Amino acid sequence: MNNTLSYLLVSPEALRRGWTGWILSGATARTGGLELVWAGLVEASGGRSGLLVFRGEDAVAKLASAVGSANAPGSLVAMLGEGMVSAPKIGSDVIGELTKLAATQVDALALPVAVGAQRSLVLIKPDNFQFPGTRPGAVLDVFARTGLPLVAMKVHHMSVAEGMEFYGPVLDALAEKFGPEKGRDHWENIVEFMSGARPSAVPEKDQAKPGTQKILALVFEGPDAITKIRTVLGPTDPAKAPPGTIRKEFGTSIMVNAAHASDAPENAVREIGIVKVADNSLKGFVESVRASA
Repeated sequence: MNNTLSYLLVSPEALRRGWTGWILSGATARTGGLELVWAGLVEASGGRSGLLVFRGEDAVAKLASAVGSANAPGSLVAMLGEGMVSAPKIGSDVIGELTKLAATQVDALALPVAVGAQRSLVLIKPDNFQFPGTRPGAVLDVFARTGLPLVAMKVHHMSVAEGMEFYGPVLDALAEKFGPEKGRDHWENIVEFMSGARPSAVPEKDQAKPGTQKILALVFEGPDAITKIRTVLGPTDPAKAPPGTIRKEFGTSIMVNAAHASDAPENAVREIGIVKVADNSLKGFVESVRASA
């Protein structure tokens, strides 16, 4: 198997138009399910661009074919137009190109929130990654319909320790509702769903290790971002969510409900810190690939 890396560069215009999710879904559908292994923002093509890195068999050839040209019916370029998305050509030095892009990586979270704006953290949950498919991109696409700018992305494997901290505030509410023992059991189920392991089954020394489940962390920023994002997300229970919301369309239960979104600006700050969205070094990713080659 020729297991390789390649990437898609989402142009500043396509990023501004909110097409990143559609492009992610389109690439997945046209490549037979290459694995998304890194995502973030870089300065390229004359502005802030999205970068989606994939791994899989013949990744370079598959993504180049998926991008295609204006004369290739069904390709991403034929559907979106020239200049909206690009990929390395066959024979390219992908690692070398990613190294150059790493020098231009954008850390928008280091900047203060714009006056009159809010930030909202979104987690596209592990149920969307259970099988290779278009769901992660489709969920992102619905969030993009809010019109809010996407200012950060990260492919993340939540550790048990992060899951315990992230969902720590939920534990008391569950204990009050179900009793201490059943409440704790429900809480451990949530942490296991997000990280891949139950806190009680993992030694403390191993709880900070990256988990086995994949999530895609996104940060949106803009006026009234919290309400706009949570409106398209829908209520926690998919059975009670309005048609067209993410949880109605993609959720199956109160826990397996497709996505999470911050419920207040101060919680967004807390959650972004726990998931370490800003700690998403493309340079570090490339160096780890080189080391394992």
